[in-house]
Amino acid sequence: MRIGVFDSGVGGITVLTELRRKFPTARFVYLGDTANVPYGPKSPEHIRKLSREGARLLRTKGVDSLVVACNTASSLALEEIREEMGDSPVIGVVAPGVEAVLTALQAQGEGPEEFTTPILVLATSATVRSGAYGNLLRAMLAPAAGRLPLPIIEQACPLLVPMIEEGWIDHPILHQTLAEYVRPTLESSAPGVALLGCTHYPWIQAAFQKALPGWQVINSAQAVAEFFHRQTPPGAPRAPSGRPTENQVEWVFTDPAAVPEFARRYMRELEAGKP
Repeated sequence: MRIGVFDSGVGGITVLTELRRKFPTARFVYLGDTANVPYGPKSPEHIRKLSREGARLLRTKGVDSLVVACNTASSLALEEIREEMGDSPVIGVVAPGVEAVLTALQAQGEGPEEFTTPILVLATSATVRSGAYGNLLRAMLAPAAGRLPLPIIEQACPLLVPMIEEGWIDHPILHQTLAEYVRPTLESSAPGVALLGCTHYPWIQAAFQKALPGWQVINSAQAVAEFFHRQTPPGAPRAPSGRPTENQVEWVFTDPAAVPEFARRYMRELEAGKP
C-alpha cells in the first residue's frame, strides 16, 4: 500500500504522522509544495493549477491513494485533483474536520432541538473565502438547529502559515498574532469548539489552546487520519497498535531549501520511528 500525502508545505507532516500510526506497514510519498507556500493568499485559479501539478507528480510516483493534507487545496481544488488521480481514491480534509466537530458537539450533549455551542473555524484566507467548512457545517447542522441561527465563526489567519514555515512555532510574535486573530471571538462568544482548519496549525496546537481558554480545540490531522482509516478497504494493511517501521516515507519538496529546520528534525525522528 502506497499512500500519497499532498500539502503546500510542511503542514501535512502532521497528517502523515497520524496516518503512519494507523498504517504502520504502508509506504508513503509526501509532497510539500514549498516553492509555492503559502497557498492561502493565492487566487482559486492558481491554487487549482498548483494542485493539479501536485497530483500529477504523485501519480507518477505510483501512489494507490491520496490524502490532500491541505485545507486550501481541499476547499478549492479537490475535484481537479480527483480528475488527475483517475480511479485512485482521494480524501480531502474538510469532511473529516466537520465530522470531528459534530462528534465533539454530540459529546457535549447537543440535542436535536437545541444547538448553542459556538463553532470557530480557523483557516487560511482562501479556505475561509471558499466557505467550504461553513457551508458543510450549516448543511449538517441546520436540521438540528431548527430556526435558530447557527453560531459558526470562520476566522482567517493569513500570517500563521508563513510563520510556521519560518520555524516560529513558539515565537512571541506568533503568540501575539494568534491572540489578535481570536480576540474578537473571545470578546463576543462563549467558549465552544474550535477546529484547526489548516494542517499547519497542529504544529502550534499548544498556542491555540493557550489563546482559546475553555475551548475544545480539534486537531484536524487526527480527524483526517481517523476518517481515512475508516474509508480504507478491509484488506488494506492496518495495525491496531505498534510503531511504524523505519524508512517508510519518500520526501518530495518542490524547494528543498525552504524546508524549515524544525521540520527537518521532525522528519529525521519520523524516519527513526520515534513519533
